[in-house]
Amino acid sequence: MSLKARAQEKVERAGISNYSFDQDVLVMCGVRYTIKACTCGEPECDGVQLLKSASAMGTLLQ
Repeated sequence: MSLKARAQEKVERAGISNYSFDQDVLVMCGVRYTIKACTCGEPECDGVQLLKSASAMGTLLQ
């Protein structure tokens, strides 16, 4: 399963329906998140990290 598919599953499991993807960036409620693989090794981890995109934040502040 791709990271994008796992991120989509994570978002839907959380009950969030207001999201989209811009290439490989997740956009939820106007906030952009970079999708990264998680390597923490925790048994309940779904293997996906969502990190707020710093480049989008800089654009918003200008």
